[in-house]
Amino acid sequence: MNKKKILLISSVLLTLSLICIIAFSNINNKENNIISNITKEEPVINSNMITMMYETEAGSGEYIETKDNTWPESGYIFNETLSGCENGGELEYNSGNNTVNLLSNSSDRCYVYFDKYDGVWIDNVSITNVTGSSITLDVSATSENGNITTYYYALNDSEEYIESTTNPIVINNLNKLTEYNIKIYAIDNIGAKSNIYEINVSTTDKGGPIVNFALINEITSNSISLTLEVDSENTISNYYYSSDNGLSYTSSISSTYTFSNLNKNTTYNISIYVEDSLGKKSNTYNFKITTKDSTYFAEYIKNLYETQGTNVIYHHTNSLANSADDNSYRYAGASSNVNNYVCFDSTTTCSSDYLYRIIGVFDNKVKLIKSTSFGQAVWDSGRDNTWNSSTKPDIYIKLNNDFYNSFNSIWQDKISTYDWQVGGITRNNYETMTTKDYYDVEAGRLSSNVSDNMKIGLMYVSDYGFAASPTNWGTAIYNYNKVTNDNWLYSGLMEWTITRSSTESSWYVFYIHSGGGHIGDTFGYNGLDYTMNYRPCFYLNSDVQYISGTGTESDPFRIA
Repeated sequence: MNKKKILLISSVLLTLSLICIIAFSNINNKENNIISNITKEEPVINSNMITMMYETEAGSGEYIETKDNTWPESGYIFNETLSGCENGGELEYNSGNNTVNLLSNSSDRCYVYFDKYDGVWIDNVSITNVTGSSITLDVSATSENGNITTYYYALNDSEEYIESTTNPIVINNLNKLTEYNIKIYAIDNIGAKSNIYEINVSTTDKGGPIVNFALINEITSNSISLTLEVDSENTISNYYYSSDNGLSYTSSISSTYTFSNLNKNTTYNISIYVEDSLGKKSNTYNFKITTKDSTYFAEYIKNLYETQGTNVIYHHTNSLANSADDNSYRYAGASSNVNNYVCFDSTTTCSSDYLYRIIGVFDNKVKLIKSTSFGQAVWDSGRDNTWNSSTKPDIYIKLNNDFYNSFNSIWQDKISTYDWQVGGITRNNYETMTTKDYYDVEAGRLSSNVSDNMKIGLMYVSDYGFAASPTNWGTAIYNYNKVTNDNWLYSGLMEWTITRSSTESSWYVFYIHSGGGHIGDTFGYNGLDYTMNYRPCFYLNSDVQYISGTGTESDPFRIA
């Protein structure tokens, strides 16, 4: 049936044999009252007996008398509740011939009311859940103009309508064993209002659980993480989560949940309900949410990790033996197994000049190191390893001027200003120190450490140590000459690190030995003015996005 068309109604005055054609629908939701299109040419027979009242604006409830001499052809709906006669005449619908008979034993004056109709119609409102404190209503509404965007409802003749952008509508904070009269209307995307639909419903004497709110913790391109806010008189035994509008649910015992493996830039219809220890179900909480259009690069790399060693990525938690225990994600193992290449350039073919490798992800920032040497340089021509916020060695200029300025502004803007630890370590026991020993003093866990806020640095000794397979992390890095084939950061070159001696002569800085890949210091050479290779390191901003690539040298990760 099409309630959106004007309905043909004939009104028969038995005593006067008056026949009139009117348009008719029903705000009180009776069925089988839809009639064929009106014949507009039919005049109003006796204007002294019939007064037509038109609503001024859809949903306003205000009416004015019209002087039209024909029934409205479109844009209005007959209001049976308000329509009536002064002297007791009644309008009675005849389903047999689809007419309305005016029943009266005497002359009567009748008023016929029409509600304004803008192409939006609520066909039905069904009650899907009732508890002692909540009512859930599923509104069936359509729009000829586009899509329904908003619903409004009022309780018990209140003039204040409450807005809802979700359907079904959940009305909370009600009283037990109380009858409520609820009025509802809808608005579509062009602002057109529907009819006002009324329904009566009573709450029960039992208070079931109520899902009040879903707090969104994080939205990415492929996941949505949320925490539910639930009221319940009893313990919640199960939580049910759906991303397909309730077609299928996943059960959980936690109020925090993450929808995973989603598509980017896609809107999902989330449906959630809970069940308490007595088997009482809550309302179904519904909302729409859209995943992000792009994937943050740090997020993408972390998602490659599933368990320790998946894609040779290790999550450094306190349960991972000899780890940094800093919640970082680091690549470790033989170079041939580590697909961590990144093209730091937008050219179609990525030359070796723009190839970098990922050391790991730290605080949602991806840390890169140049895959090959940028050149050779002294650490400091004055043989002074002093490095703090005001005094810099020569290598700082090479990194933060010469190297940094080799990029255009677009790629410079992707490099994070980071708090690099430049305090160094105690040299006198370095030959026995494990990777974790180096990390604990390099990474600023000791209050005596010094930091410098800058764009470009070098690898830490601990970076080199953790790049070997985890079985080596308990070994002194001084003996890493035995595991060169199991460490992707080993290049076979004599390379500077950023780690210096903190307690002895300012001549000492640590480097990676070319022949054996172990740690040495400048004690055996001419000091810090000895020329060695250097590979710049830097952290990417957290908003850098993954575009494509598998991480191999021939198909490096592309970022933007």
